[in-house]
Amino acid sequence: MVTRHTLPAFSTFNMRALMLSVVLGLTASASAQEAPTSQTSANDPSLSFSAQLLNLFPPDYLNRFGGLQAYADTTNGYGVRYFPLPFKADARLTYVSHPLYAEYGVSVRYADTTFAAGKYDNGNGAKDGVTHFEVTHNPYTGFQYGAIYQDQGLSSRLTAGYALTDGPLRYFGELGYAFQGKTDSPYLHLEIAGGKSETTGPLTFGVYTTLRSYIFPKVSQESVDLSASATLRPTDYSSFTVSQFERFVVGDSPIPDLAVGRYTRTNFDVVFIPKLSAGPLSLRTVEYHWQHSFLGTETEVNTVSTTLRTDVAPAFVIDLSPHYDFVAKETGVRADLYYRGKDLPVLLGPSFDYIFSATANRLIVSLRVGAK
Repeated sequence: MVTRHTLPAFSTFNMRALMLSVVLGLTASASAQEAPTSQTSANDPSLSFSAQLLNLFPPDYLNRFGGLQAYADTTNGYGVRYFPLPFKADARLTYVSHPLYAEYGVSVRYADTTFAAGKYDNGNGAKDGVTHFEVTHNPYTGFQYGAIYQDQGLSSRLTAGYALTDGPLRYFGELGYAFQGKTDSPYLHLEIAGGKSETTGPLTFGVYTTLRSYIFPKVSQESVDLSASATLRPTDYSSFTVSQFERFVVGDSPIPDLAVGRYTRTNFDVVFIPKLSAGPLSLRTVEYHWQHSFLGTETEVNTVSTTLRTDVAPAFVIDLSPHYDFVAKETGVRADLYYRGKDLPVLLGPSFDYIFSATANRLIVSLRVGAK
């Protein structure tokens, strides 16, 4: 799916990458968070270097790489989005060179408030980016407010509201004024959201819902999101997850960016962590992911992959991940070269993903953060 733009991290809008991208996931397990044993030598250069790195950065700095997007595409552009800076506040930089314009910006998250400014992605073939200025204060509970300005036909708005919780439910309401194109209108936005999950033996299941209403002077739009998921873990090294999402909508909205449509999605995910090894080589994971929209009879995701790991030096490992995309009919092999410092809770390093396609082969270069 392609959208016209991508907004700064922590924006209240959805972020979707236009170009071929690798979204860096921070999936460190609880074991990856354990401190080194007391038997580690103080003269170990790997430990010394890791400790120096940690002293330079805030405690949660590595976690911030979970939102980073890296690009290397000679046709559509190259650069990074949401690169974290080592400050106490979560500050991020974006720079992507498109064929006809440069995308750039900065966002800062501090005290439940997002500050963002720049020009952001405006889709394939665009001659200019989307100008975006934003101040949004949105704690989970309490007073809320926001001001967003955008051009290129996207919406701008002013909002003020309040959120509170009662058990598993969260109540949210705000008054706003929105501008988009030649249309402007005040509105009232109301939401009730909640859910619950339970674990019984190897089975974990949950249900979640959101009731949403946008009320304008002459029209209104109501929608409800319903989702359910079940995960079966028959062994310590395997899991099977099935989830269903449904969105139902009635009414209309004069502001296109505030409108939602009917949507359905079914997911099936299988993950094996066999923990098999032969010398320096180990089989880390085998994964299958499937996503289908029965409303449009479209399979959106259908991929299989496996990851092998080998130690190349005391402080370095290589993960090789062959993968196949049945939707795009593409085969790829990703190589992640990780630095494994004893004092770092995660692995980090460059990633090279070479994809074989019927149209043109391509190489995606990025930075990844992974589990030890």
